Amino acid sequence: HGDISYPYSTREAVAVVKHLSRFPEDGIVAAIHNVLDFDSFDDATYHMIGKVFSQFGIEMSSYGSWQAAQARLQANASSDGENPLAIEYTQQRDTEGTSSTPPPLSMPKQGKWDENNDPHVGGNTWAGGTGGSNTAGLGGRGGPYRLDRGHKVHQVSDEAKAEVTEEARRAAKAMAEKALKEKLNEINMSANDWEIFKDFLAPIEKDIAILRNTLRSVEGKQSEKTWLRKQSQGELDDTKLVDGVAGERYIFKRRGVEQDATSSLHQRPKRLRFVIDASASMYRFNSYDGRLNRSLEAALLVMMSFQGMEDRFQYSIVGHSGDSPAIPFVALGQPPSSEKEMMKILQSVVAHTQYCQSGDYTLEAVEHAIDDKSGAGQEYDESIVIAISDANLRRYGIHPRELGKIIEAGAEKSVRAHAIFIASFGQEAEEIKRQLPPGRAHIASQTSELPRIVRSILTSSVEY
Repeated sequence: HGDISYPYSTREAVAVVKHLSRFPEDGIVAAIHNVLDFDSFDDATYHMIGKVFSQFGIEMSSYGSWQAAQARLQANASSDGENPLAIEYTQQRDTEGTSSTPPPLSMPKQGKWDENNDPHVGGNTWAGGTGGSNTAGLGGRGGPYRLDRGHKVHQVSDEAKAEVTEEARRAAKAMAEKALKEKLNEINMSANDWEIFKDFLAPIEKDIAILRNTLRSVEGKQSEKTWLRKQSQGELDDTKLVDGVAGERYIFKRRGVEQDATSSLHQRPKRLRFVIDASASMYRFNSYDGRLNRSLEAALLVMMSFQGMEDRFQYSIVGHSGDSPAIPFVALGQPPSSEKEMMKILQSVVAHTQYCQSGDYTLEAVEHAIDDKSGAGQEYDESIVIAISDANLRRYGIHPRELGKIIEAGAEKSVRAHAIFIASFGQEAEEIKRQLPPGRAHIASQTSELPRIVRSILTSSVEY
């Protein structure tokens, strides 16, 4: 699938044969490991290589370095990842219900905190209830912000929501803005947060290794070797035989990197802007299909994978919600330098999804990212915008063709824009994909699909 950038080729095969010819008692597995053990320093890559050999009947499991790598991978995978990254939500739950008789409306409030976390449906007393009125929760109306405590959601009707007064809406918005500011101020990396971060990281470590291999291979295209002709030594150039008879000395060729290649446009970094969905629907429907989890994993995948490659790739991460089309999370050329900074960014994304107002700025966010002038003083190899979002356009009356026009307009500005949909109600993501420009829409139902999608985006932009 192109997940391994280093080309294992005839040279390695010859090395295995030579080893077996000299030390036949070692066996095929030891001979292969004699070639592969350099990759044992990267558990994920080592695991992928071993799986390929196993598919063709060469089992690697009896070898010591393979067993050690497997043990480390299994130890990481055993982390259940259920620590809730400062969110009060759980995994997928039962089918949602309805709340047909919510209590009367009044002014918004946070509600009382139930230490027993019992389910509360259709009330106006407890924080974290569902289908009620005035309090923080899910599926209700008139509350100040979303709060998911892991219970089955009961949804009130749109007609019941419409009964909320304008005065109550303004008060709810003010409470949400105050709660968001307080949450952002209190975010810090405690010892418990570090454990949460490790649990959150473990399931995507293999995906990080795959994407880093992708980035290295894209980077390697810039110094690809070619035949250098008119050389004074090397292999005889068949096209120069007549010149040789005539006394010409420079009739040889050899493999190498052209001198002007090191100063070509490929030396300029690629500029990438990731636009992630931090809207209310990400928090509200996370228990339905894990869309917020995947959005956070995508952000962490980007931050971890691009570490140490700042000379080749400069990226930024912005979010969009019902409050703004451009919420800054990572500034261009200023990537997080530690796990603590990454954790704070993830927690900030969660806070925005919980406390933002309903609404959708997907179109404006992509357009803003295309027009963004960050880093205008530097020359770039190319500019790419990658929007990662749920396919929730229909809910806000947005036709996919509107997004398609913005993507096409980006091409006229020398910006290649792509959309990756990580969640969908029914077949909406597929329907949107069919109506966007070919090759510009992608669907990732699992985080593990993201590295290959990002690779296809980067390599296609190189080829055009």
